[in-house]
Amino acid sequence: MKLRLCVAACALALSGMALLTFSQYKTVTLVIDGERRDSGTFARTVGEALRWEGLSLGASDQLWPAEGAPLRDGDRIRVERAAQVQIVADGNVFNFWSVESLPANLLSQAGVRLFPGDLLLLDGQLIPTDQPLPQSAAYRLQVRRATAILLVAEGQGQRLVSTAATLVQALWEAGIVLHSADRLDPPAETPLIGLPITATLRRARPVMIRLRDGDFQHWTAALSVGEALAEAGLALQGADYSLPGAESPLPADGFVRLVRVRENVLLEQESLPYENASQALSDLPLDSTRLVQAGVPGLKVRRVRIRFEDGQEITRTVEAEWVAQPPQPEIMGYGSQIVMQTAETTDGPITYYRALRFWATSYAPKFVGGSTRTASGKTLRKGLVGVDTAYIPFGTLLYIPGYGFAEAADTGAIRGRWIDLGYSDDDYVAWHQWVTVYFLWPPGFVPLTIPPPSQY
Repeated sequence: MKLRLCVAACALALSGMALLTFSQYKTVTLVIDGERRDSGTFARTVGEALRWEGLSLGASDQLWPAEGAPLRDGDRIRVERAAQVQIVADGNVFNFWSVESLPANLLSQAGVRLFPGDLLLLDGQLIPTDQPLPQSAAYRLQVRRATAILLVAEGQGQRLVSTAATLVQALWEAGIVLHSADRLDPPAETPLIGLPITATLRRARPVMIRLRDGDFQHWTAALSVGEALAEAGLALQGADYSLPGAESPLPADGFVRLVRVRENVLLEQESLPYENASQALSDLPLDSTRLVQAGVPGLKVRRVRIRFEDGQEITRTVEAEWVAQPPQPEIMGYGSQIVMQTAETTDGPITYYRALRFWATSYAPKFVGGSTRTASGKTLRKGLVGVDTAYIPFGTLLYIPGYGFAEAADTGAIRGRWIDLGYSDDDYVAWHQWVTVYFLWPPGFVPLTIPPPSQY
């Protein structure tokens, strides 16, 4: 009896502990840098809940509610991570940590003011000051100050305001183009640092120098034509002349013509093509070739005197002409020796005098409109083949492995190394392949050359 009472008491105690533990479990919402997630925890304070999640806070991070605040079921914890901020302004660098994302507030924290015309850049890109920055662990902001510029040109002043880095960039943004010969004081690359500046611009005069190949525009402050040409890298040399003359002042219309004069003597070489010839060689087997003589181009030489004025050829005189080397023709020998040869085939031994590779196709009457009459007048059947009669005369006896003995008896659009194997409609076999064609002994009329294979 006592044992039962003891067991019951232990069970009641364990149930009570479980109920107590379950009552301490909470569901909370974490919002970290705007990202929300739900979490279950037994933590009693906000700080314990963060540690439960493995989150640690930096010195400048912000937490709502406070770290020591008691935690209740359904609470919302918000964490704002501080970003590392660097602001470069007026030659100073400000480094600090902040949870702010609005550029205007970051500038205020650094004690930096923006004035009308000033620009704010994030990593070199222009940004507005009243829109939050994208989420990042670090920001690098740069303040570019506007500079007031008084430009004095041709006795008149013009006021400009610019955030450009240099004086020349500010003038460019204002639509003021500087030419290389203009005089600007201070120099064009003077940096603008936000302080007012006065600049004096003296414009150069444009001069259009007319050359044979076109007009060349040059801006110059020179007083004479010759000086302007030399400044442009077009100084007069030898028999050159200009209109107006070199000592004349720059013309009011700004046009100067430069005439270049030179005379050349040169040797012109002309390659003389060699001819191609062929020669039958009785000691060379049929269908073989051998170079008898290599072709060598000839060479013709002319001595020519040429006069150029203003870049244009005025005269060209051939003073002499001769053939320095006559061309040598290229002679290719081809075999004319006919030799009887033997071979074993599936159809028995054969004797032949020529064996060449041909592209073989096949045909039957049904493929040529039903006609059975060949070009030689014979009836189309297996054993009659179509050929190029320029190289295989009608009546030539042949042997084709896989086809058998044949006679050249038909033609058509066949050219070169192409043979069309004849069949009747009943025994037709399709061919599309390269084969070796044997020309059977004895030879009749034998064309000494057949063109090389080509793609069919």
